[in-house]
Amino acid sequence: MRIYTIHLPPPYSARGHEPLAIREGFNWWALLFSGLWAFANRMWLAGIAMLVVPAAVAAGLDYAGAGEIFSTVVTLAIAVYIGAAANDWQRAHLARKGWKETRVIAAADRDSALRRYLDFAAIGAA
Repeated sequence: MRIYTIHLPPPYSARGHEPLAIREGFNWWALLFSGLWAFANRMWLAGIAMLVVPAAVAAGLDYAGAGEIFSTVVTLAIAVYIGAAANDWQRAHLARKGWKETRVIAAADRDSALRRYLDFAAIGAA
């Protein structure tokens, strides 16, 4: 079982009233495709930062004369940090946009988490 947080869009949202489930923990897609992952989630500034910061750090280390192995380790450490923090950054981004975190759900996958949330919402409405 994985842990998901369920987020509801603001009432004025153009996306409608569909909830979004974000998994707790490490995000492998953000590790592998950091900037593209951020752009796909409409996190424009974070995406630019995820592309520029590692490149700037690598260039700075190269300029400083750091070895290739050290530069690779630092770049990998940045990528691991992005993967570890990506889901939290996405939650913060949604909160800034007016989305409301409504529930924490344990489920096998994202669809099951949304289904369980809708079941809880139906029980609460009855």
